[in-house]
Amino acid sequence: MRLCKLITLAMLASSCGLAVAQAGKSSQTPPPNPPASSASQEAVRRPIRPEAQEALDRAQELLFRKHDPDASIVEFKKAVKLDPWHGPSYVLMGLAYMQLQRWGEAQLAFEEATKVEPGNAQGFLGLGSALNEQHNYPEAQRALEHSLELNPASAEAHYELARTLGASGRWKAAEPHARQAISLNPDYAGPHALMGNVYLDQQDPESALKEFRAYLRLDPEGSLAPSVKQIIAEIEKATGTKSGH
Repeated sequence: MRLCKLITLAMLASSCGLAVAQAGKSSQTPPPNPPASSASQEAVRRPIRPEAQEALDRAQELLFRKHDPDASIVEFKKAVKLDPWHGPSYVLMGLAYMQLQRWGEAQLAFEEATKVEPGNAQGFLGLGSALNEQHNYPEAQRALEHSLELNPASAEAHYELARTLGASGRWKAAEPHARQAISLNPDYAGPHALMGNVYLDQQDPESALKEFRAYLRLDPEGSLAPSVKQIIAEIEKATGTKSGH
């Protein structure tokens, strides 16, 4: 079982976890809520300046409907130039950078969101995810814990924090956050892969198999699917378990 554990840890340490950054790519993660709609869970924010709204609308069209993050960034930059105090514009720009795997630039965008709106939970979530991708786990943990202070019901933030802790080898600490992510959103595939890691760490291959199979059931074409299939095969070979049982 040691081999399976090492494969799994390597797989998850290199995977992109931010739910909102994967919008439109697969069913691995739930679709994003537009940051402006999350105001009920965060500090009340003022509306975007009218002169910046048109650029923001174009940027969102390019990012979410036309799946063109490069072009969307041009429009997001116009929006924040016209209204540099609108946090959601920076969050969305960070998501565009995340889709392009430009982690450092994503980090800067999310940092701007948290500076202009200290109560922006999505901004801290994005910041934590960008830091995860750069393997800066201590800073990622701080950002994600603060995101959860602002919005404790965020399945995405619980998942990202579990990923942070797991990548640092702290699977016992990661477990409650992975479980909470599943509880908050049972259709969220990523946390099941994390729970598989938790069970491997606990030397419980049967429970690990159930979680890895749950991931494949929820997201058979997801970015982690090839590695999860490999891990399932390794566990089945080591335990003599038949596939699908």
